[in-house]
Amino acid sequence: MKNQNISPEVKHLVLIGGGHSHLFVLKQLGMNPVPGLRTTLISRDINTPYSGSLPGHISGLYEYDDIHIDLRPLAQFAGVSLIQEQISDIDLSTKTIRCNNRPDIEFDFISLNIGSRPDAVKIPGAAEHAIGIKPIDKFLQEWNRISTDAISRIESRSDYSMLIVGGGPASVEFALAAQQKIHKELKIKKYQDSPFRIRIVSADSKLLSTHNSRVQEYIAAELSRRAIEVKLNFRVEKFEAGTAISENESRMDADSMIFATGASIPEWPANCGLDMSDDGFIKVNDFLQSTSHEFVFAAGDAATIHKEPRPKSGVYAVRQGKPLAENLIRYATSKKLKPFTPQKHALALINMGNKTAIASRNKLFFQGRSAWHLKDSIDSRFLKNFSQFPEMNSVLNVAEGLMDKESKDELQQHAMRCAGCGAKVSGSILDETLDLLPKTDSADILSSGSRIEDAAVISLEKNRVLLQSVDQIKAFINDPWLFARIATNHCLSDIYAMGAEAHSALAVVGVPLASKKLIRSQLSELMLGCAEALKENECSLIGGHSSETSELQFGLSVNGFAEKDGLLSKEGMNIGDVLILTKALGTGTLFAADMRYKAKHVWINNALEQMLISNRLSSQCFVQHKATSCTDVTGFGLAGHLFEMLETRSIEVEMNLSEIPALSGALDTLQQGIISSLHKDNSVLARDIYNSEAFLKDPKFDLLFDPQTSGGLLASVPIEEAENCLKKLHSLGLADATIIGRVSKVNAALPAIILR
Repeated sequence: MKNQNISPEVKHLVLIGGGHSHLFVLKQLGMNPVPGLRTTLISRDINTPYSGSLPGHISGLYEYDDIHIDLRPLAQFAGVSLIQEQISDIDLSTKTIRCNNRPDIEFDFISLNIGSRPDAVKIPGAAEHAIGIKPIDKFLQEWNRISTDAISRIESRSDYSMLIVGGGPASVEFALAAQQKIHKELKIKKYQDSPFRIRIVSADSKLLSTHNSRVQEYIAAELSRRAIEVKLNFRVEKFEAGTAISENESRMDADSMIFATGASIPEWPANCGLDMSDDGFIKVNDFLQSTSHEFVFAAGDAATIHKEPRPKSGVYAVRQGKPLAENLIRYATSKKLKPFTPQKHALALINMGNKTAIASRNKLFFQGRSAWHLKDSIDSRFLKNFSQFPEMNSVLNVAEGLMDKESKDELQQHAMRCAGCGAKVSGSILDETLDLLPKTDSADILSSGSRIEDAAVISLEKNRVLLQSVDQIKAFINDPWLFARIATNHCLSDIYAMGAEAHSALAVVGVPLASKKLIRSQLSELMLGCAEALKENECSLIGGHSSETSELQFGLSVNGFAEKDGLLSKEGMNIGDVLILTKALGTGTLFAADMRYKAKHVWINNALEQMLISNRLSSQCFVQHKATSCTDVTGFGLAGHLFEMLETRSIEVEMNLSEIPALSGALDTLQQGIISSLHKDNSVLARDIYNSEAFLKDPKFDLLFDPQTSGGLLASVPIEEAENCLKKLHSLGLADATIIGRVSKVNAALPAIILR
């Protein structure tokens, strides 16, 4: 008997936080997948900063992207579901994560790598009047404001003062980097009498108290040389507007105040019932496992190893990454865990802001350009390790001789099949198949003579009609709840394209083989996402069907009711009408890139936000502004769906290619040659575009054939209604709605798109 390779998911690991240790876990899961293990990463930040390179960015040496790791490609490489969410509560008794903006998430075991924040956040007035150096993303937003303000003030011949609270490396590095940045921008060459005045205050008696005396002496001398004032034994007890107040009521004034003090974590881990160490962090054993809950692991700044405390530094967090990954996999597969012993001393490399650095380890000290080159090399390698991945290729399993080389090469080119609407059967095959079917001649089926309308139309009494449509797509993201919300909007769109309202729907769900617990979890997330989207559209779920499938799938059969005379169709264009497209294009190429680990999170997140916008309000707007025809832009791309509108009356339209809106990143991925598996079939229509040869090198030309999932509506509107219609669409939140062309001829020799 031939064996089947079946790999149902049976356990669920949830990683909370995108810290340095979890980067190693994701990379390990990508390099060595664990069949049967479902993994989810929940992180507040997806474009996560590498703290070691922050001073270099502040000083202007590195760009923003140079110091960030995009978790999306890494999660895709690891086969991990990625959820952007901030967690504040976990029910450890039921193993449930409470979410603010989505359904709760169940797990079998979890790992926490949530980082830390400066403990000065607990000082009264800190939140209102000072800025913490962590979280880094928020700090960078504030730093942009501060640096702009400082430069403006100094250019206006005023001084600007900055107070930095904290005596550790982060304070020193920031002070030096900030000074380097402002002085370079303003071409200030002398440190003495600089209008940009920096003061570091610390409760300790020495700066860098955990480093050796040679480091301390060098830093003290260098700060003095650069005219950065240091005030020791000054414990800040309170912040007020523009003032830090010490325990003995001494005051220090400043235009901006930054704190980079010792580390702390939020209260929620303790409130959940986890054991906490004396220093206020999650207590773990030498397996990086909670001392109170064996199914909870923790690493990085948020954790303290029992009897092996170490400074809260990224160096130690990085060293915990590989042993954490190994023990999570060992725990999942019921193997004995391996103990981890942290190094007693770590090499610290302190950026001096001017392409020099200090190297410090126990009693070791050296400084200069060589130390900076070492730091730059280490940081660059770290970032590269989690940003570059092996090429993903699908291998055709076809016996030799079954097809010729040309056919095999063509199949191989798109062996990696897309999901969403990029997984539709090509239009040419669909047309050929439909031509074989018998025609329906029932008098009450009004759409029987035409295949081009978006929904079937059935006549009812009193000029009323019933509209019916069905659509089903396979998941293009590893998030059942979000996928179902988008898929629901996609399935409702055919009804809205005809100017009607969705009344009710039946769901068709396919869930991959898994343990009963995980099947229930996925099905619950799917249906809760569907229910939320249907509620937003005032449409009722009245039934459905579920089955076991090889991949996650979701669809709806939708009913709508309308007045017969009030329907929009694809056939009503008139000469002079303008064409309005409501959403930007590019979902096909973006998610093809996402499959290949080549899409930025900001691109995909922007696309997902657009895909979550229902076409309901657009439809109502087009009806209000007397649209003469309408369709939705989905799998056959803009060109394919527009030709459906042109064919029955041989209409010519002039289209402004430059006006077609593109989703962020879509032109980048198209220019890299990344296209959806349906794109090539769609692009056959290029031969019917009148002057396509002149535009083949235009980056937007390929956008015409890109298949869309939950795409927008395309409508023709009388020219006198166009301006008000467009304004209304913009007011409804459709910022990309655009006039892309006009109808130039009806009853031409052939239907045609003429590009301008």
